[in-house]
Amino acid sequence: MGEVRVGLGRIGPDGLATFALSNLIILATGGLSWLALWLYTVHWSRRRRCPGRGDCILVLGQQLESGAPGPGYRLRLLRAVRLARRNPDARILVLGGQTSVGAPSEAAAGAAFLQHHGIAATRIRTEDASRHTLENLRNARDLLTATPEAGDAPLVLVTSRFHLARAVAIARGMGLRVCPCPAEPGSTVSAARLARECWMLHWYHTGRTLARLIRHRGMLERIS
Repeated sequence: MGEVRVGLGRIGPDGLATFALSNLIILATGGLSWLALWLYTVHWSRRRRCPGRGDCILVLGQQLESGAPGPGYRLRLLRAVRLARRNPDARILVLGGQTSVGAPSEAAAGAAFLQHHGIAATRIRTEDASRHTLENLRNARDLLTATPEAGDAPLVLVTSRFHLARAVAIARGMGLRVCPCPAEPGSTVSAARLARECWMLHWYHTGRTLARLIRHRGMLERIS
């Protein structure tokens, strides 16, 4: 999922505290802490190139439009189709729960799209209990850990270029070995969307750093 689906009222006191702390740090540094992260992320995101193949492909969902994948989500799925065609042994795990009332889950809609483009259903798994990126990747890790044939090879993580840095940071923070793969073929990244992502990434790093400093087991369990 490229955007947060859960309101601040549902993230709990720890999440609210780190959210406030993250914003205080941005204000206290005159925005420099956010700007430094933004500059690094712009450079990092533009340099990413998708690997030629991978045995396990993770596709992050995105909110549906009229019950079907929108333009950004279709790019992610088409990237997975191309990767799957290059490697007939590759498996695809599509992530994302129901985020629109009356619509299928993002994962179910994504799986249907993949099958429509010639990917056999036997090669596709879905995770449809998550509501945002953190839950996407935590649930994916749990599913892969429970799968004996998952193997130790790096996972190919497919998402939109603007969302890639935050998704990779969260995945690696959870101990997942991922190889980032932008959905878009070019190197252009939306500055506006990347600015919001850096704000969210700043929050994630603030919470993770604080949890490790104070050795807060509950916070660490939720984000790692």
